[in-house]
Amino acid sequence: MRKLSRTAATLTAALALGTGGMLAAPAATAAPAAPAAPAAECGVRPHDGRLWCGNGAPVILRYGTLLDSPVSGQLQTSFSYFLCWSTGQQHGGGNSTWYYTDADWGDPGYVPAQYVYTPSWFDANPSAYGLRHC
Repeated sequence: MRKLSRTAATLTAALALGTGGMLAAPAATAAPAAPAAPAAECGVRPHDGRLWCGNGAPVILRYGTLLDSPVSGQLQTSFSYFLCWSTGQQHGGGNSTWYYTDADWGDPGYVPAQYVYTPSWFDANPSAYGLRHC
């Protein structure tokens, strides 16, 4: 059993390197932060430094990283890019990570990580995976 786990970890690491840095982890440890299925691709692209990932559209964007911050806009598409991340109020995703993006409608703003289909290990420190802090 131990050898199988080591093999799975090696394959996962190889997959992550072979996909240009796209997020990849064993299914048992990479449950999506939101209830819907994650997009097939979710990761920081080296050419633009943006996080490209599925989300729970329609999603409300806020001017700040508080749940009661004024609404700035909305994501209406279920696959979007996120420019940076910040720490804010803890939300339903069980962490305090918020992602900043351009809106499909309205002004740019922050969305709680619970609506972005990143795994919890990514949300813990997005900078470790190439996404800049806002």
